[in-house]
Amino acid sequence: MVFSFISSLIKVVCDIDPNDFLPSNPPAPRRPLQFAEAHEDDEQRRFRQAFQKLSGEDLEVSPNELMKILNDILCKHDSLRTDGFSIESCRSMVAVMDSDSTGKLGFHEFKYLWENIKRWQGIYLRHDADNSGVICARELPGAFKDAGFPLNDQLYKMIIRRYSDEHSDMDFDNFVGCLVRLDAMCRAFKTLDKDNSGSIELDIKEWLQLTMYS
Repeated sequence: MVFSFISSLIKVVCDIDPNDFLPSNPPAPRRPLQFAEAHEDDEQRRFRQAFQKLSGEDLEVSPNELMKILNDILCKHDSLRTDGFSIESCRSMVAVMDSDSTGKLGFHEFKYLWENIKRWQGIYLRHDADNSGVICARELPGAFKDAGFPLNDQLYKMIIRRYSDEHSDMDFDNFVGCLVRLDAMCRAFKTLDKDNSGSIELDIKEWLQLTMYS
């Protein structure tokens, strides 16, 4: 059954060109705090000060802290329909953004996620043409294309089954959760596709490392 599932999945994505995908640039590598502060402009410095207040003494954001931050912000946006970010959704977001495998988000990882969420929020609102607060199946292709991920019909159907409700409507937290994972997997693929051939080879250990912590 597993082999049959993987075979059908490969058929769905076989006509996808990775060069059509435009994932964001990866977070900057972790640097000493003094070095970072010396090279920041006023906006970056204000963001760091806000991050320090949000992240606590360890200067890293855990999944629980991320859930609280995101849900506190969502309360202020009536135009975004959502059930709120769950702890599992936030664990997944931390996992795919956690470039140094600490289990938490450092400053640059959090900033990268934050900037993406702001950009995706704008896309979400633009494509919610009927102001329903959700992205319906008809609006989804345009929204994902604007985010840098033009997919085929079969992949859209798979995403709708996984991230949308029984009416094929996707709320904001599921929209962000889907794009976080899609962005991270595309970045991982492009990193592994060193010769830009559009294909990669993985052994079982590499496959498990890539898929289990996400």
